[in-house]
Parts: sequence; structure tokens; C-alpha cells
Amino acid sequence: MFCGETIVPERLTGPQLSFNFTIRPVILGVSVNDINVLVDRTLASSIAVGGISALNYANRLNGFVQGLFVATISAVMHPMISQMAAQNNFDGLKRTVSEAINLINLLVIPATVGAMIFAEPIVKLLFGRGAFDSKAISMTSNALFFYSKGMAFFGLRDILSRAFYSLQDTKTPMINATIAVAINIVLNFILSKYLGIGGLALATSISAIFCTGLLFVSLRKKIGPFGMKSTAISFIKILVSSLVMGVLAYLAYNLSLSHVNGNLSLIISICIGALVYSLIIYFMKIDEVDSLVNSAKKKLKLFGYLGV
Repeated sequence: MFCGETIVPERLTGPQLSFNFTIRPVILGVSVNDINVLVDRTLASSIAVGGISALNYANRLNGFVQGLFVATISAVMHPMISQMAAQNNFDGLKRTVSEAINLINLLVIPATVGAMIFAEPIVKLLFGRGAFDSKAISMTSNALFFYSKGMAFFGLRDILSRAFYSLQDTKTPMINATIAVAINIVLNFILSKYLGIGGLALATSISAIFCTGLLFVSLRKKIGPFGMKSTAISFIKILVSSLVMGVLAYLAYNLSLSHVNGNLSLIISICIGALVYSLIIYFMKIDEVDSLVNSAKKKLKLFGYLGV
């Protein structure tokens, strides 16, 4: 049928070959993460009835924060990071990465504090009905509490990985993902013995914190220092503001419980906390906050507000 001809596969060259070698580490990284999810679910099912559901619900809440804040920031900043990398504008790249890190901290750290303080009321408000009984609420809120510890670092790991992808380096994030999974699996077996479902979530958070640190070090080696001193100062300001917010929101929650039901009390406390955090962070003089405020003022002026 083929007249005796030998069919030789076409050899990949140039951009095809480059893409082939670039995409392989990404696929391997995703596969490694799938293994991690499988191990988590297997252990969760052996710890308690409903363990997988508790872990999934808590992870969905963590994913909601990542989608709401981190994905939005990444969508805005990633094209800028890619453009800087393509132009070999490393000064611009460093500045943009630093801004993205500060923005993630600015939005996710207060969410972290809030999720840790109000883990149980949040789970009760969102899922506490029907077959989702008090035991399910307890397990899910326990997992959410420990997932929250790594919430900001999940976001930072994402933006740092994107910086490497922009630099045509997919190998470093892949190696990082492999290390993260190895650490996670080892810690899963250790921590689940003492903390149950919460131990699985804590293992995930610890591995994210550790591997985010590795990505910081690797990126610094690749492009040089990128404003970590100013980032650290901003981080401290944001953390202090978030802790003050958390204390006041917690007090508001407990004080309002005697007057309204738990769900309404939670909503009131979150609103008070958000207002307090916004006021404190405004007076902390963080560059990204000033930029957001100035941008908002320009838009208000554009639409005829502010008396202009």
C-alpha cells in the first residue's frame, strides 16, 4: 500500500523543538500536582468519614481567594512581566514582580487573617445546612484554618512561577513543584497523625511556604536583587494592619452576637474589619496603596465626581 517506502517522523526543529522542550516541564509539573491531590484524598478518606469532602470544601474556599485576588493580579501583571522579559528589561521586570508581590500581600494577607479567625463561622454560613452537620463543619473549618496559613504563599508562588515562564524557564518551577509535592507527602503522613484532616492542609501550607522561599532565591540568582527590602517593609506594614483588623473584627463579632444571629454578626464583622484595614493601610504609606488611590481619584474625576 505504501509501495515499500519507509515513513520517517518529521524531525522537530527551531521553534517547534524549543516549544517541545519548554512545554515538557509544565506537563510534568501538572502531573506531579495530580499525584499530590491523589495522596491527599487517599489519606483524607482513611482519617475520617467525610474527610475528602471536608478537604475539598476547605480547598474550594482557599481557591476562591486565589481566584478573586491572585488570578486578577496575575491577569494584569503577567503581560507586563512577559513584555519586560521579552525586551530584556530586567529593571522593569524586577519592579513589576515586586509590585505584583506587594499587591498579593495587600489583598491576601487580610483574607488570611480573616479566614483563620472566622474559619468556623464562614464554613457554617456557606455550607452549614442539610447533611452538612456539626462534625462536617468542624472538620472543614479545621482544614480551612490550616490552609489559610499558606494562602498568601500560594499566590506568591503563582506569580513567581509566571516570572520564570516569562524568562523561558519552565524547568525551575517544575523542580519546585516536585520538591513541594515531596515535602507535602512526607508531612502528610507525619502531621495527619496529630492533626487529622487539618494536618493534611497544614502540610500543603508548609510546602507552599518553603517552596515559595526557594523560588525567591532562584529568581534573585537569575535576575539579581528585586527590592526585597522594600517588599519586606511593606509586608510588615500589611501584617500589622491585618492583625489589628482581625482583633477589632473578632471583638465586633463577639459583641454583636448578643444582638443578632451568627451569620449576620459575621457579615457585620467582616464589613467593620474591611473598613478598619482600609483606613490603617491608607495611612501606612505603601506605594501600591497610593497608586490604587490615585487611580481611583482619576477615574472619579473622569466621571465628573470630586467636584471636577
